[in-house]
Amino acid sequence: MFVHLPSHTIMSEQTHDRMSLPLPIVYEQLPVELPRWEYRVLSIDTREEALPDAALLNELGAEGWSLVGVLEQTTSGKGSTVLYYFIRQKM
Repeated sequence: MFVHLPSHTIMSEQTHDRMSLPLPIVYEQLPVELPRWEYRVLSIDTREEALPDAALLNELGAEGWSLVGVLEQTTSGKGSTVLYYFIRQKM
């Protein structure tokens, strides 16, 4: 009598042949730590300062900051305030 398995054919009369069994998969419940974030707001009053150039934005990017939003708030008079919102993961 023969028993056919996916990768082995074993005769039932032969006891010296060993069949390899699959290894069990063990799942662990590890605590999940959510990422923590820090934020930075760059506020530019256009009456007093120029908008940030590429060099400043590249410097902030090199520090790990990602620009996620820009908001312009009009103020009384001719100027406005531009807010640049940055985020990076806390280490």
